[in-house]
Order: sequence, then C-alpha cells, then structure tokens
Amino acid sequence: MHTLRNFWRLARPFWASEQKYPALLLLVATVLMNLCLVGVNILNNFWNLHFYNALQALDYPGFIIGSFQFILLQMGLAAFTMGAFHFQQKLTLRWRRWATRNLLGQWLGSQRYQKLKLTETEVDNPDQRIAEDVDLFIVKSLKLSLGLMTSVVSLFSFLHILWQASSLVSVPFGDQSVVIPGLLVWIALVYALLGTGLAFWLGRALPHLNFMQQRREADFRFSLMRLRENADSVALYRGEAVENTRFNHRLEAALENFWALVKKQKLIMGYSTFYLRSATVIPMFIMAPQFFAGAFPLGRLTQISAAFGEVHSAIAYLVEVFPELSAWRSVIDRLIGFQERLDTVEIKSDVVVGQQSDGLHIKDLDIWLPNGRRLLDRFNLSLEPGDSLLISAPSGYGKSTLIRTLTGLWPHARGSASYDRERALTLSQKPYLPLGSLREALWYPNPPDIDADGALHLHMQHVGLQHLSEHLDEERDWSQTLSVGEQQRCAFVRALLARPTVLFLDESSSALDAVNEARCYQLLKQSLPDTILISVGHNASMERFHWQVLELQSEARWVHRKVEQPV
Repeated sequence: MHTLRNFWRLARPFWASEQKYPALLLLVATVLMNLCLVGVNILNNFWNLHFYNALQALDYPGFIIGSFQFILLQMGLAAFTMGAFHFQQKLTLRWRRWATRNLLGQWLGSQRYQKLKLTETEVDNPDQRIAEDVDLFIVKSLKLSLGLMTSVVSLFSFLHILWQASSLVSVPFGDQSVVIPGLLVWIALVYALLGTGLAFWLGRALPHLNFMQQRREADFRFSLMRLRENADSVALYRGEAVENTRFNHRLEAALENFWALVKKQKLIMGYSTFYLRSATVIPMFIMAPQFFAGAFPLGRLTQISAAFGEVHSAIAYLVEVFPELSAWRSVIDRLIGFQERLDTVEIKSDVVVGQQSDGLHIKDLDIWLPNGRRLLDRFNLSLEPGDSLLISAPSGYGKSTLIRTLTGLWPHARGSASYDRERALTLSQKPYLPLGSLREALWYPNPPDIDADGALHLHMQHVGLQHLSEHLDEERDWSQTLSVGEQQRCAFVRALLARPTVLFLDESSSALDAVNEARCYQLLKQSLPDTILISVGHNASMERFHWQVLELQSEARWVHRKVEQPV
C-alpha cells in the first residue's frame, strides 16, 4: 500500500493537469485495444474446441473452415496488438513530456538545483532521476497496470468456461464418484496463490538490489562525465592512474551488485519458467481418466487446458512480472525521494533582499559558516550608481560568501540588502558556457539579439576575441574549446551586452594577464558608467579600477576605505 500511495502521489499531478482529457482518451483507446485482445483469446479458446474436434472426427471441411478462422483470428490479434502499442506509446510520450518538464520546472524553480548542493543529505544523481527514472516510471506503470487489468478481465472471462468444465471431472470417493463444483477453478486458484507466495519470498531482496543498481550505475556514469568536464586539469596533474582506480572501484561496486541481482533473478526465472509451464499439463492429468473413457472429445480437452492456462496465468500474473514489479518499486522509491527533497529543500536565510531601481544598500548584515564561525557582524554599506567596490582579503575570509549572500545563494546570514535584482549580473571565476552556439553563450541568460550584432562584434574586438567572430553560430562544447582566459573574456562581453545596473565580479579576471584585465575593466568603466561594480580579488593592482575597497579581516572585522585615484 505504501508503494501504491507513492505511485499515486507521483502520477496524480499529470492526471489532474491540462493534459488529462487527451490522456484519458488515449488511455481509453489503449484499454479498448487490450480488451479486444482478450476477446480474440476467448474466440481462440472456442476455436480450439471446434478445430481439434474436427481433427479427431477426420472432418476435412471442418478443418478447412477452422484454418480460415485461425487466419482471421491471427489478423485480429496483430491489428489489436499494433493498436494497443500505438495508443500506449502515444500516452507514454505525452505523459513523459509533461512529467519531465514539470520535474525540471521544480528542480530549476527557486534555484532548488543549487540549494540541494547546500544540504547535507544531497540527492544523488538528479540528472538520472529526471532523464531516466521518469521514463521508467511511466513505461512500467502503464505496462503493469494494463497487464493487471487484462489479467483480471481474462480471469473472469475464462472462469465461466473452467467452472462448467469442472462438471466433467468426477473424483472417486469410496464406491462412488463425486463431482466437485468448480474443482478446476479451485485447483488453479490454490496453485497460483502458492506459486505467487513462493515467488515473493524468493524475490524479497530484488527491490533493494534494483535500487542500488540504478544508483551505482549512475555514480559510475557521473564519474566519467566529471573526467570529461575536467579533462585539462586531470591531464595537468597526471591523475590518470588515480582516476582509473576510482573508475574501477565504482565499476566493481556496480558489477558486484549486478551479479547479486543476476543470482536472484536467475532463481526467480528458473522457478517462474517451471511454475508457469507446468500449469498447462495439470488439467490434462486431472481429466485424462474421463477423456480416455470417452466422456468428451479432444477439442474439449484442449479447450479446458487452454482455459485453465488463461485462468492460472491471470491469477499468477504477479509471479510473471515480479522482477519488473521490484524494478518499478525501486524507481518509485528513487523518484519519491527526489520529490520529497524538492518539496522540502527551501533553504532561506534571514537576509531580506529588497528590490529598488537605484543604488545598493546593505544594513546590519551578519554572515557565518555552517560550523558557526563568524565572517561579518552588523555590516553596513551604501553604493550609488557608478560606484565601484573591491572586496579584498586572504582566502577563507568570506569574499565570495558575501557575494553569494547578496545574490541570495548563502543561507547562513541575516540582515537586509536592496538593489535592482532584476537587472543584476554575476560573473564567476569559471564562467558558465551552455551547450549550443557561441552567440547563445555570449548572450546568456538572455536570448540572442540579432539586431545587436554590431555591438556584439565590437565588444568581442575590444576584449581580444575577434578571432571567434566567424564561429558565432557554431555549436560546440565551448567550455572545453576555449581557454579559461578566453572564457572569462566571454563573460565580460556578456556583461557589456546585458548592461546590468549591478555587476558582481567574483574573481572573474583571475586567469587574465595584467594587460587584458586592465582592458576589460576599462571597458566596463567606459561602457557602463552608471553600473555599480563589486569585485572580488586578491591583487592589489585591481584597486586602481575601483572607487572603494573593503578589506575583510579575521574575527568578523573589516576596513572600508576609498581609493584616492581611481581610473
């Protein structure tokens, strides 16, 4: 029941969304196709009766008619199978599109993707949960639920045939023979329940093993992605041996769990194969004495055997799909865990960040580390349009943390700050260049403005990137194509195009030589005269590009001074 509640919690948003009516139509069509397949199976069961009776009676015309009937039945089976597949896949496509976009919206909304990293219980591999687990959840949910529905319909459809056939079976009791009503039904029921119970007992460890397999496979894949993203750094460190050891460790963890999973699945597979196939001969052994005594013809025996198999298969459905059922449950556990973290990840600091069109004002700001160490106490600052501030301090004194606090990314703080957040921009030490064209990367996070191509080429020339002007519409992994210095100059172009009212520069020129750094800062001062610049840096030479300097010191102290001769 717990798994079913979690399933409905994940599925309900889609079936209550604006997509519910088209989805319901597709679901109804899929159900109708599956019901038609059950109908074909019922007709096929009666075909067994007449066809094998014709064979036993050496009725050649009956054999010919039965052959044509068989062809029609197979054509109907193929048509309804294709129809069921078509509508089910259309529903899967629509559901996956909505569910993936919805989960992406939650993950990106309120910057939860970043806040998840700040929590101690970080969710592993959110990329896998969004890209793979959502798909598995939908595919397996539809497959299992439709299979269950088909099994229930088949059960009640063939139950009547089997109940009637039980009247042909007499059980010796003393000197008499007793007919037990529904004997074949009860035998099928008991056999299926015992078999299902044993299958659950044998496979009780499968859900956990499936859960761990998905997690370890994702960990291994993520480690490979990390090497690709940091290939230059690893190569400079000559860290191939260490990385190979880590890859092998994660691979072995995945393979060990996989082998444990295989051993369990092997046991279940062997048991299921014997259990399901043995059901086809049980009614024959039960009815053999009456058949050889001439109580009914071969067609009747064949029909009863097929009906017994259908009833047994319907009851034993869970045995057949138990491995998939355990995988479905592990997918639900992973998705519900991710959903719960998204619902509870709201990490809010006590810093009130207000919106105002001019200036930047900080009042009574306190910042501390998670371990409680104080970085700033009752910090106050006011900057007007056109002001520039350099934040200087040794590593670990909270320079970048102050920027993160002002931009709402650091929860361990209180106080207030107000500035034009809607037109603020932050340039980090390692700029983010999204996958796509270079033009899109330079305009990020805004869409490219083709009408501003002249300004774009001019800014690229000013920062020394004119050699990339011919590649603006090429799609590459630019973070791997460009040097860190080129990436930082791309970020300066981004700032010149965006024209923010407040620009935070978090060591955004650390990879530039003195000439290029001076060129970029002079461009900012000349092109954005009303923009408030707040820079983080270690070099004393950066003071000449700023009006004011904030020196952070130990024990949450600071010194705020003005620069006498700014550029």
